[in-house]
Amino acid sequence: MYGYVIPVKAELTCADFTLYRSFYCGMCKLTGRFYGQKARFTTNYDITFLSVLLHEYQKVEVTFENKGCILNPFKKKISVCGGELLEKIAAANIILSYYKAHDGVLDKEGFKYRMARRMLKKPFKKASLRLSCVDGAVKMWYDKLRVLEKESCTSVDRAADCFANMLKSVAECILSPETPHADLSALCYNVGKFVYLADALDDVDEDFKKKRYNPFLAAYGAYAGRKAFIEKNREPLEFILASCVNRAIESFNNIRHEFDGGGPLLQNILYLGLREKCAELLQSERKLKKPRV
Repeated sequence: MYGYVIPVKAELTCADFTLYRSFYCGMCKLTGRFYGQKARFTTNYDITFLSVLLHEYQKVEVTFENKGCILNPFKKKISVCGGELLEKIAAANIILSYYKAHDGVLDKEGFKYRMARRMLKKPFKKASLRLSCVDGAVKMWYDKLRVLEKESCTSVDRAADCFANMLKSVAECILSPETPHADLSALCYNVGKFVYLADALDDVDEDFKKKRYNPFLAAYGAYAGRKAFIEKNREPLEFILASCVNRAIESFNNIRHEFDGGGPLLQNILYLGLREKCAELLQSERKLKKPRV
């Protein structure tokens, strides 16, 4: 995943920030336990959001532990203990991370993607056995996206639709198929679309220099630098990013009653975090740095 779906830390209560970080740390620890220490590098903000969302939506009770971190063994951190749902999400994250690395290798993006794919080969096989449904869905949507990229698709919506459906399918595979989840699926779809578009805008300068496909470059044409490109196309860029955020919020509001207290942590991420990330992307003159938990 990519790391654009994060809360606004300054607006979180201490309890909610601790909860968010505990889900992040819990995912990291569980990944190391099931898939090896090297696979822990796949832990990211987007999958943490999905973990919080699905646990709260399904009202799964979580327990916590206070243990040292492999990166800082002398400082204990609170983390969510692993359960069946967290194990499924960790498996899904390994699958998503493997295909992201594989896609990077096919795009000839460099040594780090070849190393990542090699390190994830065994974890991926184990995760795909656990969640074959996720494996099949992610592969199918990545294949469809690659076809569009080879055709230099000029429709931003068509390109983004593949990644949006990918995250939607992942959530549906993890959840019980007997229960309808229309609004939750729509929420995941629009968050997935936002992540794809945010990443595309963040990478626009790098993609232009390396002559890689980028939906915005394909759709809007002439490029004379990141700042000039954003200013020239600010209106459609703002519109498409805001549309994803607004639709995600609308879907969340439709199921907000499912979350205890309205889900203040999720509200922070969706109401504030996504909008703040839009503003950062449209104002930044260079690729964004990923914040730390």
